[in-house]
Amino acid sequence: MEHLVLIGAGGYAKSVLDSIDYYNYKLEGFLDEFTSETEHLGIPVIAHSLEEIPNKEKMFYFIAIGNNINRKRWYDKLKENKLRLINIVDRSAIISPRANIGTGCFVGKMAVINSMSTVGDDCIINTKALVEHGCTVGNHVNLSTNSVINGDVKVGDGSFIGSGSVTLGQKAIGSWSTVGAGAVVTKDVGDDVTVVGVPAKILKKGAMLG
Repeated sequence: MEHLVLIGAGGYAKSVLDSIDYYNYKLEGFLDEFTSETEHLGIPVIAHSLEEIPNKEKMFYFIAIGNNINRKRWYDKLKENKLRLINIVDRSAIISPRANIGTGCFVGKMAVINSMSTVGDDCIINTKALVEHGCTVGNHVNLSTNSVINGDVKVGDGSFIGSGSVTLGQKAIGSWSTVGAGAVVTKDVGDDVTVVGVPAKILKKGAMLG
């Protein structure tokens, strides 16, 4: 059995814990930079930095951080240290055998990734999110609960797709952009903007990167 460390002792970790493959991974505990607590959800906080983990190169890691920018920071740090990331896929998720998924991804309860779609590294495909056929999802993306991206949609790196939103087929969402909850995207969305409403319109620029 492999030894697993979760990075980030926050709310998102609640979903992650339910979906871990406990037959193949023994959860050692959390690494969290900021908490002063000694445990989270009944599980020990074992470290505040990678340097505090004994035999860190023998562990497997998963980044349980919802914020895309902070998750990317940890993803880059783990890669720089040549440490091993895993995917966590809930047993109820449906992933086509003709889909491809990167490293360090979470696929939540009843999420669907359909045929010929590609999901990059360090992504969150959350509860009941739908990635239809032929989609391309970049790295460090968060598809929130019940969000839908229809066939052949492209989502750029770092974008956040809000709960209950729908992106019509063959549209593109740029990098580090935000689609608001419940929005309906009927036109291409550029880089680093926030769009909201039905149909979705630009609310502000400099959405995630300032």
